[in-house]
Amino acid sequence: MKFVRFESGDGVAAYGVVNGDTVNEISNSPIGQDYSETGSTYELQDIKILAPNPHPSKMLCLALNYGSHLLGADKPTRPEPFYKNTNAIIGPGEAIKLPAEAGLVVCESELVVIIGQEASKVSEENALDYVFGYTAGNDVSAREWQSGAKADKQWWRAKSSDTFGPTGPFIVTDIDPQDVAIRGLVNGVEGQKCHSSEMIFTTAQAISFISQYVTLYRGDMIWTGTSGTTPPINPGGDVTVEIEHIGVLHNPVVSA
Repeated sequence: MKFVRFESGDGVAAYGVVNGDTVNEISNSPIGQDYSETGSTYELQDIKILAPNPHPSKMLCLALNYGSHLLGADKPTRPEPFYKNTNAIIGPGEAIKLPAEAGLVVCESELVVIIGQEASKVSEENALDYVFGYTAGNDVSAREWQSGAKADKQWWRAKSSDTFGPTGPFIVTDIDPQDVAIRGLVNGVEGQKCHSSEMIFTTAQAISFISQYVTLYRGDMIWTGTSGTTPPINPGGDVTVEIEHIGVLHNPVVSA
């Protein structure tokens, strides 16, 4: 199924089930809980699509999870997650705001997992049973704050500055997270292209590993890593993340 969080013009956020070009409004967030249809319907073109899951308790991102992104670094022997703060989340169409002092900022096109039920010490075999669905994400990263002579000790602002976490447009359930094509485009030019089967650690392996130490709750998000050499973004430009079966996440880039 495909779900969307949206505004219809009254400024009130709602959730709906997407059927083609039609959205059937539902009573509440579907993430890990029951819902019912309200009877209201909208055309997809007439609504404002919002970040699909704006308030997770936490987000963890996998570093160096594609061989093409190692770029000389050692291949990890276990999943290497780091935290990305939830204040970074924005939705489709919202502007990524770059602080003037950030220097080089890049985009990272990623498949994002949304957890559907509490997961603690789960096995790799059962890990995907705890997933509600998947969305697209852009792990915006300020490289000069992340590494190099001027780098911070931690990645707190390199990865989690306000607006550095676009997500959307939809949550899609019942897909194979190791069988989707992923593309990233800057100003319409392809800068990243990969397939999720290229992950070093699968989605199930990552969920299982993380859950041995950190309990995952309904709505928590796991970003599964990015590929290749990540392209730079600049004010006045735009970024697009395309993930097969999920959709297109597009955001303009401006100065903060």
